[in-house]
Amino acid sequence: MKKIRRSIARCKICDDIIESKYTHDYVTCKCGAIYLDGGKEYQRYGWWPEKVEGKNKREDIIDFSLSEYEEE
Repeated sequence: MKKIRRSIARCKICDDIIESKYTHDYVTCKCGAIYLDGGKEYQRYGWWPEKVEGKNKREDIIDFSLSEYEEE
């Protein structure tokens, strides 16, 4: 299981980068299409369908390549 070191996501709609730094730290991108929550405790994410122009695959909406994980 992976332990979260940094929970960071890039919105592929507006290109904004967001980071949830602590538990219950709910953040959204500048266009409001995606959200991220949980900091290092858990990684909850999602998007608002009406703001992503019919895209429904995570890979088309959110980029997690900036997040950092470590193996437990």
